[in-house]
Amino acid sequence: MNTNMAHKYTDIPAPNGYFAKQLPNNIDSLALLTEALEIFAEQEGWNDATVMQINLVLEELLVNVIDNGYADGRDGTIDIQIHSDAQTITICMSDDGDAFDPFVMADPDLSLAVEDRPIGGLGIYLVRSYMDGYAYCYSQQHNQVTLTKHLPLSTAP
Repeated sequence: MNTNMAHKYTDIPAPNGYFAKQLPNNIDSLALLTEALEIFAEQEGWNDATVMQINLVLEELLVNVIDNGYADGRDGTIDIQIHSDAQTITICMSDDGDAFDPFVMADPDLSLAVEDRPIGGLGIYLVRSYMDGYAYCYSQQHNQVTLTKHLPLSTAP
């Protein structure tokens, strides 16, 4: 994989309430995404719990994409778009990796002791838990994940 791509990313100019970032399929992209997302979240007025949940969800999905979609180490691109309004956050994530539906995995058995649980599945369980809606499709040689999260009603007067 081209290690120079780890530092290359694209900010796509967007109106208020809209976030777009194109990242290389490199784990170093996670730090770039987190930093940009926190700035966007502050501009949008998300509470700390929402910021933590969205960051965790995107981290889990990004790692899954890199590990499963590009297992052969080839270069690729991951596009993330977020639309935020007063009621809902909608996240669209697209990549050109191998087809991989993260939502086909069964939820982990949380009744088992940690040492008795098989590895994997907890991250997608958290995605399902933190999001109000999720969908996957593979179209035009791209994985596409769409997530929605309803925001709490504002208590401001």
